Amino acid sequence: MNQFFNELMRRNVIRVGAAYLVASWVVLQIGDVMIDFLGMPDWSGKLLVLILGLGFPIALIFAWAFELTPEGFKLDAEADHSRPAQRVAAKRLNIITITLVVAALTVFSIDRFMRPAGVPPLPPAEVTDVPAIRLDASVAVLPFENISQDATNDPFTIGIHDDLLTQVSKVASLRTISRTSVLQYRDRSKPISQIAAELGVASILEGSLQRAGDVVRINVKLIDAQANRQLWAESYERQLTATNIFAIQGEIVEAIANALQANLSPSEKVQIEKVPTENLEALEFYFLARQLMAQRSSAAMKEAIGYFQQAIALDPDFALAYVGLADSYQLQEDAGSLPRAEMFEKTEKAIDKAFDLDRQLGPAYNSLAGLNTTKGNYAEAELMYEKSLELSPNYSTAYLWYGLLLVDQGRIEEAISMYEKGIERDPLSPQLTESLGSALVYEGRFEEALEQYQKSTEINTTFATSYTYIGNIHWMAGGPIRQAVACQRKSAILDGGDRLAQTYLGLLYLDLGDAESSAVWIGNALQLAPDSLEPQSAMALLEMFRGEEGEALESAQAAQKNSPYYPEARLLQTMALSLLRNHDLGAGQPEVAINRYRASHPELFDDDSPTISFRNYRAAIDLAAVLLQTGDEERAMLLLDKSMTFIESGKVVRLGFDGFGVADVQIHALRGDEAKALAALRQAIDEDWRGFWWFYLKDNPNLESLRDNADFQVMVQEVELFMTDQRSRLEQDDTCHEVS
Repeated sequence: MNQFFNELMRRNVIRVGAAYLVASWVVLQIGDVMIDFLGMPDWSGKLLVLILGLGFPIALIFAWAFELTPEGFKLDAEADHSRPAQRVAAKRLNIITITLVVAALTVFSIDRFMRPAGVPPLPPAEVTDVPAIRLDASVAVLPFENISQDATNDPFTIGIHDDLLTQVSKVASLRTISRTSVLQYRDRSKPISQIAAELGVASILEGSLQRAGDVVRINVKLIDAQANRQLWAESYERQLTATNIFAIQGEIVEAIANALQANLSPSEKVQIEKVPTENLEALEFYFLARQLMAQRSSAAMKEAIGYFQQAIALDPDFALAYVGLADSYQLQEDAGSLPRAEMFEKTEKAIDKAFDLDRQLGPAYNSLAGLNTTKGNYAEAELMYEKSLELSPNYSTAYLWYGLLLVDQGRIEEAISMYEKGIERDPLSPQLTESLGSALVYEGRFEEALEQYQKSTEINTTFATSYTYIGNIHWMAGGPIRQAVACQRKSAILDGGDRLAQTYLGLLYLDLGDAESSAVWIGNALQLAPDSLEPQSAMALLEMFRGEEGEALESAQAAQKNSPYYPEARLLQTMALSLLRNHDLGAGQPEVAINRYRASHPELFDDDSPTISFRNYRAAIDLAAVLLQTGDEERAMLLLDKSMTFIESGKVVRLGFDGFGVADVQIHALRGDEAKALAALRQAIDEDWRGFWWFYLKDNPNLESLRDNADFQVMVQEVELFMTDQRSRLEQDDTCHEVS
């Protein structure tokens, strides 16, 4: 054995082998960079390893058979085996080996130690003007490429990508970017580093899908965007079954978690390994329904419901399909194309079935939370949102809906924080961006809100509701009224099935004194959603404006039967309740009015300390006016004092659709302090308040004590003339400009 080893040393086989291995390592390191840089296919790296592997035994055989001499390579049998000659050959090989080791150490040092932190090894032009990448366990799963050469497989490819995102988002220690944001890069032309920077992630997962007959092939590659290097790649080729699809997704999620060193808990592993359905056709219907639901239009929502129902018909135990169905019902009602009572019944049935099948579905708890919010069960809704985020911490819809609940409770700072967390997971979501804008409105940050609304329209140019809210700021916060009308009209045209755009445009025309145009838009909204609170309340205001008292009372009573879902709807419902109160007072029936408030706001009748909040301070002021007429001055003053304390707390600002407007004017007037009431009205007008001016300044019992005051009459005329002038300017510019 010693003799054989000595012979290997004499023939320099061991030196050649060592030199070859070191050289191969250097070649592989350089090849890894160049393959990604040149955009070569994934198999290029594997081919390089194969070539180098095959070359190793050839190099050893060559070293055994030949000897390096001063005259060049010679067969060992023909070479001079004298010691000096051998030493020369050995010395040359030692120099070659040492040189290669130094080169290897240099490559390693540059890769590991000499690159400045946070600077990717790419040309600077690729990362110009983009935010810095956060170096945490974060990933964006880009839309998969359909390489089947058959466009009919596009929905299936999109569905696989969407579902994989859902699976990855279950890993709490891994921050995942939601579907809405990554979809912006379906037809991407930007480099990986820039996409990662824009989404705020450290890594990117790319993938492709090929479907041929009963076989599916999925290729995925995880890329470290900072280092521009591949972390992991795999190809999966399986028989096309629903079970295999979910198995592949589970394997991908585990591989991502391992590569990014994210903790995958036992409970998360159980959730990821679940097989929601074994019926491939049901899965495909589910994919189609989810894609339609994401469009958020009233027409798409109806179609999505049909696909969810087909999925359930094929697999009655498909829990996720019931969750999708429940959400579609709620969104359809929100758009005004499903009566609320019918929505409650259908949604509850779908959620109950989902929970019967699986109690650990985060999205199901979010659906239940949304239902409880609509019913007014706010404490229960909040618990359900927290449970949803516990089970699905990257589920951006939960942040969206939870934020809406917080806004409705007046917890604006918490809502802003909730929306910002959602945007971290879904930075290109028009819904979350828009909702953040709406929360900023409640803090009086109108310019920032406009920026968010404009951003949402840039993300999705057909996102209608953002134009509605842009119009509301121009209308309610000092912007040009002609722009308010133009933006509201644009919203109504973009989504003709949305009741809110039609309702707000009708109310805006009413402020301008154009009852004819108002009737067209409010009539459209009521036709779209005859049982919806907003158009019912708006119709009551229109009928009052036209002097149709009987019809106005009927519409106002209908509006009281529904619970408000949006905070703005609460304002409209309170105004409709005021119409009923005014009628009761005019008929000499204050007790009837008191009973109305007792039914709608029982918390205001707490003997010890009535609770005044964002939801009821306007109603408290209206109730105080009634109590003053019945002689209950002590109770009335308590409500007025608490309402003023709430306004002065800064929890609500004057301007904006749901601002307090002239609530302080009403409080001072009801207290009998005429000077303060007039001063507050002057301040409101100077700050550009004008929303629903006619409702509050004309024939409002709360301001009866000011009616004959000359200064009051001058200020009312000032607002009326301003709105008349604005109406005359409507034709000057009928294009919606997002920012004034």
